[in-house]
Amino acid sequence: MSQSSSSKKSVRILPESLINKIAAGEVVERPASVVKELLENAIDAGATDIQVTVKNGGKDLISILDNGCGMNEADAQLAVERHATSKIIDEDDLFRIQTLGFRGEALAAIASVSHFELLTCDDESQGATRIFIKGGYLEQVGKIGFPQGTRITVERLFYNTPARLKFLKTTATELQHIQQHLVQKSLAHPHIHFRLTHNRQLLLNLSGGQELNTRIRQLFGEEFRDILMTVQHKETYLRYSGFISFPSKPRTSRRWQYIFVNERNVKSPSINHGIYDGYGTFLGKGQHPVFFLNLVIDPTEIDVNVHPAKTEIRFRNSQLVHTILTDQISSALKDGASRRFFGREHAHSNMSRSELSGQIELPMNDPLPLESQFSGMTFPARKKHRTEARDLPPRASLRAEKLAKKSVFSSEIRIEETRNKSAKVQDSASTIKQANQDSVSGNLPVNEIRNLRLLLPLPTVPKKIRVLGQFRRTYIIAENDAGLVMIEQRALHERLLYEIYAEALQIKDVPVQTFQASLLIELSPQESVLLEQSLEPLAVSGFAVSPFGGSTFAVNTIPEILSADQVEKVIREILDHLALFGKRGHGEEILQDICQVVVAHGSMPAEQELALSEMECLLAQWEELGSPLTSLQDVPVLVEFSVQELKRRLKR
Repeated sequence: MSQSSSSKKSVRILPESLINKIAAGEVVERPASVVKELLENAIDAGATDIQVTVKNGGKDLISILDNGCGMNEADAQLAVERHATSKIIDEDDLFRIQTLGFRGEALAAIASVSHFELLTCDDESQGATRIFIKGGYLEQVGKIGFPQGTRITVERLFYNTPARLKFLKTTATELQHIQQHLVQKSLAHPHIHFRLTHNRQLLLNLSGGQELNTRIRQLFGEEFRDILMTVQHKETYLRYSGFISFPSKPRTSRRWQYIFVNERNVKSPSINHGIYDGYGTFLGKGQHPVFFLNLVIDPTEIDVNVHPAKTEIRFRNSQLVHTILTDQISSALKDGASRRFFGREHAHSNMSRSELSGQIELPMNDPLPLESQFSGMTFPARKKHRTEARDLPPRASLRAEKLAKKSVFSSEIRIEETRNKSAKVQDSASTIKQANQDSVSGNLPVNEIRNLRLLLPLPTVPKKIRVLGQFRRTYIIAENDAGLVMIEQRALHERLLYEIYAEALQIKDVPVQTFQASLLIELSPQESVLLEQSLEPLAVSGFAVSPFGGSTFAVNTIPEILSADQVEKVIREILDHLALFGKRGHGEEILQDICQVVVAHGSMPAEQELALSEMECLLAQWEELGSPLTSLQDVPVLVEFSVQELKRRLKR
């Protein structure tokens, strides 16, 4: 280092305003961070009614009003100083924390990067205290009329830190993060009334005085009535209670996994692994349980002072926690002793609220802003899955012409085409399902044949392979010039559906079935925000969906390969994919995700009896599409046994 360069810099004490901005970067990452900190303060203050008001995803305004104990003027002025708190006194208190907040830095950090107003009044004060801070500098302290409680208003967040401001996401994305914190806190504290208003629209209104099961139903809908069982465990070291999903009701994402420890939503590998190990072989690949668990443990057995966000904890004996959860959940799942979600008895009926509260949040990733990405869209080739497959034949363009002229989802795997190509579906899911069943004739049971839809008016007899029969209702046995071939029929069907559905997306001509009366689906608040962002790609994919008021949406069309009774499940699964993978930011990949979900539900079940003509039609279409060798999961769809290999194994 040269002398000139070393003499330019010298060690100095940073000004207090800069120190506060640096500290704010640890505590305040986005508007949702502000909401989280202020919610925790309100809950610690004993509030039973909390109102959250935001504008433009919290970028312009965040206001939180509570009916907690409030503060007098002296405490209010101290509360906005760095490291000022009433929740700990000495070092030992760090290891027996029972409040959500304790660092005493949130208000100072928030005030340093915003226009900050504090109104507060306790039960002994004559009038409320008003404090206004602008960018970390105290502007005004005064008295004002205000009831007992606290209201904190944060405007122009990050106005004086433009580098942080430019990293904020879209309004919808920031709002979703805020909603997620409201959901977490409302599940941990179902006795509190929570309200969320965004741009003068009421998004959440969760009445207080509730049990956990009622709060779950308020947030996620009636479907959870049939998928959850109650669990509880009481012993000296660790107690827990709550709800877990039945083994037969797994999900494709971790979105519905909430764990609380002493009323705090947290992240802990010990807890997460313990639950999954408890499910063990009940879960297949890509399957995840739903759970809402409240853990209660001696505060001296955990360390919550791991990260400024206070979402990570460490257990003094993490292996014991893991073992307890694994053993108890495994036992509950195996012996069926746990009671149902909405049964007469609940697992927590004999435990007080303070014993119950407590969440590991495995959060959704940022949803993808889905502005106008889908005009002029070209659907990408599945490069990852084509490494072992032949390229599509030159006739692909000819097939595209057929697709443009003909309803590509209208033919069945059978000799005679009996399905009406442009079915008009009646006014309920059950009517639609029955209409589909009544319109199909063939060799399969009517309640299964809809799953055998294929897409093109292609030859019905393969040219290069001869069908011999079916094995265990799962595999097609055939022969070709090389020898014997065993084909997994569902994987093949799913792959064919994907290829042709993707091509239909590319030319923007996905055949749909139209409902004469809209199907209504009720979604959670987070799902509603995500669905409103996703209306355009869903429309391109064959789903005509429109808001119907609140968290209800009207579905007017769906892809023709689906049935009405699948609509809600498919849309929820699509939203799961968009929430988990939305960070990728490419419209093509969003359509690819939707395509994979649709064909997974539109393809035949794993085991299904097929007639000879149906197997021949499947293989004929497989040949027409270039005989792809791998499934969507990158595993082979067939196994070949040469004549020489068969002779060798038979010692001929």
